[in-house]
Amino acid sequence: MLSRSVLNTLLPQGRFWEPEFDSDYDHLFDGIAENSEVVYLMLQEIAWFRDPMRTPVLSDLENEYGVIPTTFSTESERRLLLKSFMFKRSNPPTAENLQQKLRDAGFTGVFVYPNDPPVDPNIFLAENYAMMCNELLPGGNDPQCGEPEAQCSLTGGELVVNGDLFTNIPNYKNQCGNGVYCNDNVYCGDVAGYITTLSQSVYAVPADPGYWGLIFFVGGPATFDPVTGELLTIEQYSVPNARRTEFRRIILRHKPLYSWGGLIIEYT
Repeated sequence: MLSRSVLNTLLPQGRFWEPEFDSDYDHLFDGIAENSEVVYLMLQEIAWFRDPMRTPVLSDLENEYGVIPTTFSTESERRLLLKSFMFKRSNPPTAENLQQKLRDAGFTGVFVYPNDPPVDPNIFLAENYAMMCNELLPGGNDPQCGEPEAQCSLTGGELVVNGDLFTNIPNYKNQCGNGVYCNDNVYCGDVAGYITTLSQSVYAVPADPGYWGLIFFVGGPATFDPVTGELLTIEQYSVPNARRTEFRRIILRHKPLYSWGGLIIEYT
């Protein structure tokens, strides 16, 4: 114990100050040392208050930086997310830095691509079926059950422009069909709180090609035209459904205000 070693060093010279092992005198010094050790360890923890990976007051530091962890996030995921928020100010809002922030938060293998030179974002964002009747699979076989390449699913993505929007609706106590009668001590407009619902905002890709360059993409590995450098394909990247809100918040926090994010994401 460090405190006992310090205490022994500070004692005066002489046999009186050298207690017999396991004696009451020895236990007295142990008690004094243990009391000092508690204070020492507490002061030692203060050194890590501002370190997102070691802070003992994780929730307080999250509140300071406006980080809201999801319900199912592990402590390690929370610390990684907090770290990406705390050290963002020194970096410009580029695709490379956004990609690194996502990876720092635990979304390894994700890519961020600027739309440069710009192509129509609908190529990647519009919903399409993975296979359709009368179309051949990549290997040249018919799309039928039993084929290794056959899959039944939708491809496409979504646009991220703003955070989730919520609507508060009054929960009226007295409504038609609720068995309300005259003289029942009822009042017009009497409410029992409010019902909060998530508003689904649907954004469309601008028809003007001049805006296409302001949309970047987040997804898996991509292929490019070897001559023009244009994006050709982007694979879907899988994100746990429990971390969907966290994933989107990182993008909204670190992307430029004027830009839109095209997510080629599959929530699992």
